[in-house]
Amino acid sequence: MLVFWMIVIVFMLIALGLILPPLLRNKEHKTAKRQEINISVYQDQLEELENDLANGTISDKQYAEAKLDIEKNLLDDVDSEDAEKTGPASGQKLGKVMAGVMVVLIPAISVGLYGQWGAGEAGLDPQNAVAEVNTDQHELSLDDMLAQLEGRLQANPNDGEGWYMLARTYQFMQRYDDSVEAFERAIKLGGGQSADVLASYADVRAMANGRITDDRTIEILEQALQIDPKHTKSLWLAGTTAYQTQEFKSALKYWERLYDALPEGGEDRAQIAVNINEVKSLMGTPIMLQSAPVGEQEDKLVATTARITGSVGLANEISAKASPEDTVFVFARAVQGSRMPLAIVRKQVKDLPFEFVLDDSQAMSPQMKLSSHTNVIVGARVSKSGDAIPQAGDLEGFSGELILSSNVPVALVIDTVIN
Repeated sequence: MLVFWMIVIVFMLIALGLILPPLLRNKEHKTAKRQEINISVYQDQLEELENDLANGTISDKQYAEAKLDIEKNLLDDVDSEDAEKTGPASGQKLGKVMAGVMVVLIPAISVGLYGQWGAGEAGLDPQNAVAEVNTDQHELSLDDMLAQLEGRLQANPNDGEGWYMLARTYQFMQRYDDSVEAFERAIKLGGGQSADVLASYADVRAMANGRITDDRTIEILEQALQIDPKHTKSLWLAGTTAYQTQEFKSALKYWERLYDALPEGGEDRAQIAVNINEVKSLMGTPIMLQSAPVGEQEDKLVATTARITGSVGLANEISAKASPEDTVFVFARAVQGSRMPLAIVRKQVKDLPFEFVLDDSQAMSPQMKLSSHTNVIVGARVSKSGDAIPQAGDLEGFSGELILSSNVPVALVIDTVIN
């Protein structure tokens, strides 16, 4: 507040500084100065006249007449300047009065006009104005806006756009069940022709179901993708849904389409590349590593400096504990340090026995690859849950420590039950 008033005072002083000097200027001083100049001029004229007389240029008579004219002109000028000094004395007094009036009126008029056409009292007290504005905004809460929208839809229940706005409002407020109902009303009123509406509806259905997706969610997303095959939100959600239900081929299909639809160099595209790499590693297919710079992509896609070949089978004594559809992971990991797989292949029990190849193309992370180690351990696991993390009831078997440069094939037998 103090700063505000200081600025106001500075601007008023500037205005007064421009107006007051002309009103207070000393005209009497200017008049006296002018008289001195005139007298000096007349003295010069008299000297020239005397020189002309001494040089014989003019006669005595001519000299006398010219001198009389000069003296007469001087007297006329002095009389006129004396008259000015009497009139301006009152004018100068009036100027001082006007200056005093301006000192009072300019601040008063400025504040009055600002109060009338400016921000008024709020502008003269900015701190209080901010508090009042914040209070007003706080009073118009989300609940108030929601009540207005609900009232509008009661009066006009066929407003499809209004139901969509209500659904998104409920979604923002985490009232997912209410949001689902509002989305369904919006879809019946024409929202089913919008990929955005359908994708948001599928998202809310999953949230209302505890983040669990179902077949209906996929159907909704497929409907959205029929409207817009490159709809990024629908592709993202569809891929995530398929991944959560372990439909890795479907997840890969959606995410590869999404990768092509996203702009190059973006963070979203890099994240989808990571998702694709993970799915491909779980499926036992070469990963793309498109999130890395182009030169690194080529190096990693053709890297064969580290390679492990072998076969894996299931011991007869525990074969009854495995179902044909159970997932089988074959992986290599470092002897010491992180237990994160350096390369991984994914199959099913019904594929056993099978041969495998592990190399850098199956790395789960560009920073954790087979070729960065010299000694590794190779393992195979039957996962009842389909999760790569070992759990009780899973079956597994491991090799001993291997030297990568030996290129000796590995024969793995899954023969142990995890307790």
